[in-house]
Amino acid sequence: MAEKRSDALVMKAIRADTNSPENKLLENLQYLESKPQGQCAVHVHLSRLQQTNKKPDYIRIAERAFDDITLTHMAELFILGNFDIILTCPNTKVAEIDKALDNIRMLFSADPLIGQRDIAGEEMLSSWFDLEEDFDFFKEAVVSAALAGMSAKMDSGTSAMDDEKLMPKNLDQLARSFKKLDARPLMKHQSAVQIGANGQGQLLFREYYVSIADLRKTVAPDVDLLADRWLFQFLTTILDQRVLHMLRSQTMDDLPKNFSLNLNMQTVNTKDFQMFDQFVGDQAHRVILEFQPVDVFSNIFAYEETRDLLQARGYKVLIDTLQPLVLDYFDPSMLKADYYKIAWGDRLGGAATKDGQMEMRELIQSIGAANVVISHVDSEDAVRFGLQLGVQRFQGFFVDRLVEAMTQKAAAQARRGL
Repeated sequence: MAEKRSDALVMKAIRADTNSPENKLLENLQYLESKPQGQCAVHVHLSRLQQTNKKPDYIRIAERAFDDITLTHMAELFILGNFDIILTCPNTKVAEIDKALDNIRMLFSADPLIGQRDIAGEEMLSSWFDLEEDFDFFKEAVVSAALAGMSAKMDSGTSAMDDEKLMPKNLDQLARSFKKLDARPLMKHQSAVQIGANGQGQLLFREYYVSIADLRKTVAPDVDLLADRWLFQFLTTILDQRVLHMLRSQTMDDLPKNFSLNLNMQTVNTKDFQMFDQFVGDQAHRVILEFQPVDVFSNIFAYEETRDLLQARGYKVLIDTLQPLVLDYFDPSMLKADYYKIAWGDRLGGAATKDGQMEMRELIQSIGAANVVISHVDSEDAVRFGLQLGVQRFQGFFVDRLVEAMTQKAAAQARRGL
């Protein structure tokens, strides 16, 4: 259990970390104290969610719900270290805030927090403030929220006091480092297999990827590369270029029969991908391109255009690591990808509740078992669960061991044949 810290010590940490959202929230509080007229605020208590729902990807999607408001440059949004969100903006934006909160309620509809109310009958998910009338209450809430946010970061060991944030000021230097990067030593691969009715497995594809932990050690050991989703996406677009360049330095004969790459969608529109496409030539059917759900959902129209372009060339499109919460938005099969990965983890693993197992069954059935790859497979239970639902494709550390055994068996048979 983390040691109880005094508020004074946590506040000192906030003041020392001038780039933290907690520090900037307190700065914004000082500004609003002098000009509260016509301003409102909402505190979204995502720290109250169940632990399984407090995942970075979910929080990023919740953050994006406020894009239409923040892009007017008349609002301020703060994502605190405990995942709480605080938004301040003009009273005229109340309807837009309600719409954003509705999206967040849909996103987390399976969580007990949604629909809960306190003894006064107020919603537990969010707290509203009219700053002209309630500023003292808001000030107290902001200070408490900032302390809770920084304390959570200090407890988890991810305080920005330990890591320099990824900010525009150091982006140029990092971009230059990424452009010079030799991706080969950082490249890793993991196999996916297809298991037939006879229980025999065959290699489906081999995924190539760069370990972010290794990347950080190489180019930015003191920088939190994940601190800003969109700046990180810019840097990984440069990383995509280095990976594509590395692959082009080989021949298609040097690469597995089928292989996959994790790319940002915008990379498809770059000169580097055009050169890669020329390198692939008439063998595009051997390549699977994996896109993250956050990337897809941030611009669904761009995704559809990119998907159609790639599939027309012969590439296969894979949506990486879908979660059951996507069912609250729409039928995922409408994405019309070739494959969808579903992670064997909190909801799908052996410790999952019956409700969690049912959610995963619904997700698999909505997509179609023939299109699903169960990833993060760490045990035979995952394979057994998938096979029961008609899923035949699997990836993970347990699969790596299967592939190694398959390789050793094939090698032994080849030796006996000689």
